Amino acid sequence: MSMSTAEGLSSPQPAGPELLRLLQLSSSLCPIGAFAFSQGLEQAVERGWVADEEALSEWLLGLGRHALARLDLPLLLRAHAAWQSDDVAQASSIAERLLANREARELWEQERDLGSALCAVLENLGVPRAADFRRSARPSYVVAYALGAAHFGIPAELAALGYAFAWSEQQANAAARLVPLGHMATQRVLSQVLVAVPDWVLCASRLRDEEIGSLVPGLAMAAAWHETQYTRLFRS
Repeated sequence: MSMSTAEGLSSPQPAGPELLRLLQLSSSLCPIGAFAFSQGLEQAVERGWVADEEALSEWLLGLGRHALARLDLPLLLRAHAAWQSDDVAQASSIAERLLANREARELWEQERDLGSALCAVLENLGVPRAADFRRSARPSYVVAYALGAAHFGIPAELAALGYAFAWSEQQANAAARLVPLGHMATQRVLSQVLVAVPDWVLCASRLRDEEIGSLVPGLAMAAAWHETQYTRLFRS
C-alpha cells in the first residue's frame, strides 16, 4: 500500500461515483443504528473522565492512536484486499480476529450488530456476498464496511479514511448529547480529530500482521462498567 509520509494519502483520488459511494457508506444517515452506541463514552462521562472539550479531544485522539490505527484500520485494509480477491475465508478470518479483540460484551455486540445492519444495507444495494456474510457467525462491521468499499471500487486507503471519519463523527455526536457540548465546541473537537486521521491510516498501512492489536484499558473498563450503569442513553 502506497502512502506518503507527510501529506497523507498518495493513492489516486476516486472518481465521482466512487467518492459518492464512500460518502454513502460513511454517512450518519446510513441506516445501521450507529447513533445508539457510544463505545464506552457514556460511562467515561459518568465517571468524570470526559467532562469538557479538552478531555473529549484527549479521549478520542487516544482511542484513534491506540485502537483505530492499530486494530480497526489495519484489519479493514486487509479485509478490503480479501474481498477484492474474493477470498471469503480470509475475510471471515479477519472478522473473527476483529471480534476477538473487542474487550467487553457491549463492544462485541456493537461490532456484530452494526456489521449485520450494514450487510442488510449492502444486500439491498445488490452487493454480492453481503447476504452470506450477514448470516455468518461473525458479521463484523469493519469487514462489512470493507466489503462495500471493495464492491464500489473505493481504494483501500480512502475507505480507511471514510471509516475513521464515520467513527469520529459518531463519537462527536454522542459527546454532544452526553458531556454536554455546544455545536461549535463539538465541531472544534471533531476538527482536531480529523486532522489526525491520515496519520492513523498511515500507521495502519505499515503494521505487520503480528503487530496488530489495541491496548485501551480505559475503554475496556468503561464498556464493561456501562453494562450496569443505572440510567443510560446508549447501548454501549
